[in-house]
This record gives sequence, C-alpha cells and structure tokens, in this order.
Amino acid sequence: MSNGERRQTAAIKKSISQIRADLELKASDSQHAVFRIILLAVALFLITGNWLFIDRHENYRIGYPSAKTYFALTSSRYEDRAATLELRQRAASRIIDVMVRDEKIAAEVSAKIESLKSGDFSRVLENPLLELFSGLPKLTQTNIIDTVVAVAEKIMNKAEDRDEQTALIWKELSGYRLSQSDKNVVFQILDKILNPSLNSDAEMASRLREDVAVQIPPVIREIRPGEVLVQKGQVITPSLAKLLESQGYPDSRFPYKHLIFVLVAIIIWSFWPVWIESGLKEKFSLRQWVYIAVILSVCWALELMFAKIGGYSMAVLGMTGWLCLTLPVSLSYHIVLGGGIISVMIAFGTNPGIIALGCILAVFSAAIGRVLFIDPPNHRVTIWRNLFFLGLCLGAVSVSVHWGLGLFYNYRLPILSIVFSLFWSTMVIALLPIWENLFDVISPLRLLELSHPSQPLLKRLQIEAPGTYHHTLMVGTLAEAAADKLMMNGLLVKAGAYYHDIGKLKNPKYFVENQVSGENIHDGLSPTLSGLVLISHVRDGIEIAEETKLPKTLRRFIAEHHGTTVQKYFYEKARAMDENISEEQFRYPGPNPQSRETALVMLADSVEAAVKAKNKSFDNIRDLRLLVQNVIKQKAEAGQLKDVDFTMHDMAVIESSFIDILRSTYHSREVKEISESIRAAAEKKGQSKHNDR
Repeated sequence: MSNGERRQTAAIKKSISQIRADLELKASDSQHAVFRIILLAVALFLITGNWLFIDRHENYRIGYPSAKTYFALTSSRYEDRAATLELRQRAASRIIDVMVRDEKIAAEVSAKIESLKSGDFSRVLENPLLELFSGLPKLTQTNIIDTVVAVAEKIMNKAEDRDEQTALIWKELSGYRLSQSDKNVVFQILDKILNPSLNSDAEMASRLREDVAVQIPPVIREIRPGEVLVQKGQVITPSLAKLLESQGYPDSRFPYKHLIFVLVAIIIWSFWPVWIESGLKEKFSLRQWVYIAVILSVCWALELMFAKIGGYSMAVLGMTGWLCLTLPVSLSYHIVLGGGIISVMIAFGTNPGIIALGCILAVFSAAIGRVLFIDPPNHRVTIWRNLFFLGLCLGAVSVSVHWGLGLFYNYRLPILSIVFSLFWSTMVIALLPIWENLFDVISPLRLLELSHPSQPLLKRLQIEAPGTYHHTLMVGTLAEAAADKLMMNGLLVKAGAYYHDIGKLKNPKYFVENQVSGENIHDGLSPTLSGLVLISHVRDGIEIAEETKLPKTLRRFIAEHHGTTVQKYFYEKARAMDENISEEQFRYPGPNPQSRETALVMLADSVEAAVKAKNKSFDNIRDLRLLVQNVIKQKAEAGQLKDVDFTMHDMAVIESSFIDILRSTYHSREVKEISESIRAAAEKKGQSKHNDR
C-alpha cells in the first residue's frame, strides 16, 4: 500500500470515527432526555394523583370541619391570635367613655364663685333670689355663702349634665348642719352659678381603647411534637390553617407550589448523574437509563403510599440495594443521594424538618451502601443481611434526628424502622431478577449463576470445545486472583473470562487447544484463511451472546479480549508468501479494552495462551516471570491498554498474581523457589501429586 493510499485510508477512518462520535453524542442526549421525561412524568402523576384521590378530600379547608386529627410534627412557638384578640377586647371594653372639660364654662363658674367671695352678689344672683337672700340675717347670709363656695369648689367640673349636678349638690349638702330652708337657698344659688362643663369625646375614647389594647402583649403558645393541633370535626379557622401550614400540612387546594418545586428540583438534579456518567469509560444505554428511572419511580411511589398509612418508609434503602448492586458504585452513590431526597419531597411536601431528615438519611444510606457493596456480596443471604443491617442503622439515625431536631416520634418509630427494613431487604432480593431480565443489568447474584458450570453455554464448551473450556477456567482463575488484589469486581472478571471465547463453539477444531495431538487443520489452509477463521471467533462470540441473551456487560469481554492486536504468526507466514499482504487483514476488530476488567481478562488470556504454547514445565521461576513480563509488555507497547487506567503498581500486582497462580500449575521438581519446608510437609501428608505435576 502506497503512502497516499495509507493517508487516504487514515482520513476515511478519522471521518468515520467523527461521524460515529457525533451519533453517539446525539444518542446519549436523547437517552438523557428520556430519563428526565420519565422522572418528571412520574412526579407529576404521583403528586397530582395523590391530590385528586386523597388530599383534596382529607386535607383541611378554612370554614369546614377537619376530616382528621392533626398532630404537631415539630416543636415551635406561635401567637394565639384568638386569645390575644380576646384579651385586648376585654381591656378596651373597660373604657366606657372619655369626658372632656369645657374650659370656657369652667372659667365662668370660677368667676362667679370669686364674686360671691367678694360680696358682689348682684353680679351672680338675680331677682327674686337676690331679694330673698338680701332679706336674710347677716349671719345666715355668711353661712350660706361659705357653704355655697365650699360645695361649688368641691363639685365644680364633675357633672356631665343637670341631673348629675343636682344629685351631687344634694349629696354634699347632706353633710352640712343647715336648716332645710337655708339648704334650699344654697341649692338655688349653686344651681345658678354652676354649669356642667364635662362633655363626651367619642374620638378620644376610641383612641384610648386602641392604646390600651396595643399595650396588651400577644399570647405566645409553645407546641411540642405530638400535641394535638386540631381535633377531628373541629372547624378550621384562619389561625388554625396558618398553624397547620407552619407544620407542613397541606390544605385541600391543588399544591401548585409543591409541584413546581419538585419538578424544578428533578430537572436540576438530573444533570448530576448524567455528569457523573460522562466520566465513566462505559456509557449507559437507553435501557439502563430507563432502568434507573423505573427504580426511582417505584421507590417514590412506595414512599408516597407508605406516607399515607405508616410514615417514612426508608425507600432510600430500596434504591441503595438495587442501584448499588447493579450500577457502578461511584454513580449509584449520587443517584441514591438525590433520589432519596426527592422521594421525601414528593411524599411529605416541603416541611423543613422532614426534608432535613430525608437529606440526612439519604446521605447516610448512600455512604454506607457504598461501603457495603463496594466488594459485591456473593450470596442472597449476605445481601439481605447487609440491607437489613443498613435499615437498622437508618432507623437509629432517624430516631436520633427526630430527637435532635425536635420532630414528633413515639414508640412506633423504632418498630416501623424494623418493619420497613425487613420489607425493603426482602423486596430488593425478590425483584432483583426481574430488573436483570427486563433491563439487562447485572448483579453479583446473576454473575454467580452465569459462572456456574451448569449454564448452557458453559456445558456446550465442556462438550464441544473441552480445550477451550479448560482454557477459560484457567483465564478466569488468573484474572480473578489479580482482580481480588486490585479491589476490582472479581465475580465480573471471572464470568467475563468464562464467556470470552464462546465464539470458538462455531469452529472448535480450528483452535489448537481443541485439536488432537499431531493434527493441525491449519496445515492445509492458506495463512489468510487461517487468520480469518481465528479472528472470526470474536464476531461469532458476539452473535452467540446476542442469541442466548447474554448480558451486555459480558459481551464486552468477548469483543475486547483481543483488542485490535494482529495475528502475528499467520501475518508473517502470509507476508512470506505475498509481500503485498495487508496487516489489517490479520487484525482483530476490537475495540481495545475500555475497562479495567476487560483489560485484565485480555492479559490473563494472552499469558495463559503463551504459557501453554511452551508445552512444558518451567525449570525455574525466572523463566516463568520473564515470559509473563514479555506478554504484558507487548500488549502495553501495542497500545492495547491505552484506554485503561492501570498504574505501574497495578501492572506489578497483576504480574505477581499471574506468576503465583502459574507457578503452582506449570512448575517442575527443579523450581528453586519452592521451599524445603513446604516440600517436606507435602511429602509427609502424602501429597506427591504436587511435586509430580
């Protein structure tokens, strides 16, 4: 191939890669859009349906009797407006009226009294009263004037009208020792000079009542969690409605604010897991995004249902179990965290105390779940026990949060925590196989089932390609040992190794491990045809995996276990026969390993094949180590590990693990690393087979 043709081919490949990347980006955007639409539709349906069938009939309404008894959820203080109003009205009612003195009248009365004191009677008295008074003896006149002045000064400006003034005059005169006739004269004079000066001032009386009412402090009442706020059948007043609203109880009106708040929260949060997923090597399919949306929807719906009959059900426990078992831990943590908080918002509204509880439990469950499932359990009982233990921890945290935040709780809370822990632990185990079959997700339990020798494909390998079957077992042993040391998913690696060569089932005799000793079918074939047959086992394996519904996760091991390496033996053989042969004809379709797991199986596959190709035991460990190092080095130099984040330390651990396993399988009596003490113990126990292998 000329340089121009190579450049043209490279340009075409680059263009195809760019088109493929653009299509994958568009597909990814559409998947994320479907994910958001499902969540929004579910939230809209749950909130609207809950109001339509339950809340609008059961929630309170101002002016109507309450359909149920309401209890305080949180401790708080509030102003009892009804009691405050009653006290202020009582204080204001004590102000009957305000009397204001007329200063002009008061001045005239004072002037008349002064005239009497000075003896100028004519200015005050008129005939016939003046003539009557003038005809009295001087002593009597003096006594009468003294009495008039004394009584006038005492009752002046105290009467509102004539009747009240008359009563006051006679009341005062009853204390004086005068004859009745003299008292009559005193009364006539007082009635003449006095004039009521008090007038009622309605405006001032109203102001005074307001001032008195304002000085009465508001009545503050303290509510403790669990106290009855409203009895069933009690009429809801505006003040009671406000009290219930402050406790987070919704009224019978459609919850527009609640709905908008939840929908906006879902839209904003949905970008979070999408962003986390963008950093993963393996992108999610539409089916997996739908799976996540379904899990969240189921948990939200059950949380809402239990909220109506039994309180907070810890639905976050179900999310933790299903998602942590079937998704990468780094992503499941964030989905559980956000999904748990939103489930509380949907079920309990936007009460600050309940939202705080939901946030704390979601953080706790996501964090503990990440620890419990980072090393996937391999037994149903273990998974159930871990989830139940996590539920008990959530219950203890819930009780602590209720106590710390002053939320209402009683003896039912720890009991319900145990009940819901049992429910969710059992529900996770029961529904896990359904999710796996519907959405092609994979859990540790399914990996164990797929790794069992009774699986149809593995049984076919045992019968139709026994050499390949034993090869896959050895590859699985090598890869799992290294995965365990690197804290990777050993179950996934082993299952991937068991199925990576199922494509050889179509033409098992074309592969050396299945050939009878001394017979090689490739001796009669052209190197081009031989290379084509060997390379085709990757494509054949993918077809078999699709036909048998093998999980997509395991199909990656089939596609990537050779990467884009070249069949060197047949390529060199063909090149010796034809100089114009292209290397691309002998290259595996790939892609290169995209995950640490598939890369580890590639290395184990290559190392096991290279060791078996020696067809002999190793005289010393140095030869074995050198062979393993060369195989790993060739893969790295060929760029097969460029998309995987193996460090130098990881590579050293992989090499060491491979050597430890291979040493126990392909050693001879002369291997110097076997200590004398181990050999002596083996001989003592009669384990001669170990030294004869």
